[in-house]
Amino acid sequence: MNKPKLDYNNISEAISQKCNQLLLNVDVNTVSDAFDVVREIVEIAIERYSFSVSDYWKEENADIDIECKIRFTDINEGYEILVKKWVQQNPFKTELPDVPKDTSEPYEEYVKKLRKKALAIGAAGTIAIGTAYAVNSSQAKGWLIFGNPIIAIATELIGIVLIYTTVKNKENAKRQEIERQLRELEEKQKDYKAHLIETLTIAAELYLKKAEAYSDNIIKTF
Repeated sequence: MNKPKLDYNNISEAISQKCNQLLLNVDVNTVSDAFDVVREIVEIAIERYSFSVSDYWKEENADIDIECKIRFTDINEGYEILVKKWVQQNPFKTELPDVPKDTSEPYEEYVKKLRKKALAIGAAGTIAIGTAYAVNSSQAKGWLIFGNPIIAIATELIGIVLIYTTVKNKENAKRQEIERQLRELEEKQKDYKAHLIETLTIAAELYLKKAEAYSDNIIKTF
């Protein structure tokens, strides 16, 4: 029986596969889930490794005295339980990079506020024209610009068209701005995802090496 070794390549592949599945959408929740999955992967890997080391030790020390065998398999201070305690006392952890955030204003919310403002301006214009018409019609017998009903209505319609055009232009500009921001966010999230998986993989490897070193040290005491 060959001495057991941790298969870092398989573990790295498992981390990459699981993280890619979880990080289809990158946010604080999926990042947290990815970390939890990696922690589970390394804990399972250490547990299986300790079982393999235990079997290897038993095979290599088949002729050792019974007292050593009992101490090695002790349910409180035996090899496997000591490895398990080490994992509990030294949980997997690493510092995670900050998650990119969507800072763009929701389009629907922007449009709602913009149209509300436009309606207020339009209503104010209508009232102003109506008031001016009433005053001027009595003073200029209906032939000044605001005294003439046709000109007054035409002026009001032009104002409404201008307001409508301005609103639509602003809406289109905002839509384009949000689309650009979303494209930039997607690129940031893509880069973040790759960086996060790399960070977790490196942290997992370092953690496993510490566990392996601890295993090597305590196995010598039996």
